[in-house]
Amino acid sequence: MEGETTMPIAEWDLAFANKAALKDVGYESGMHLLRMTVKEGKRITDVNFHAEAAREIGEAMIEWAKAHQE
Repeated sequence: MEGETTMPIAEWDLAFANKAALKDVGYESGMHLLRMTVKEGKRITDVNFHAEAAREIGEAMIEWAKAHQE
């Protein structure tokens, strides 16, 4: 998008040939959001998170992963 800069953070290959990526998105105003892009076949979904939501979601994902480790 115009007026934003993106910096790749990480990419993953997921189950069922899906892919996910995280990017730091900076805006001219100085605001930064974390963008998660999920690719499912031809479908692409972008979701932007502010810092507090990214932290809370990350913590929830870690707790889930700990409970379901093999």
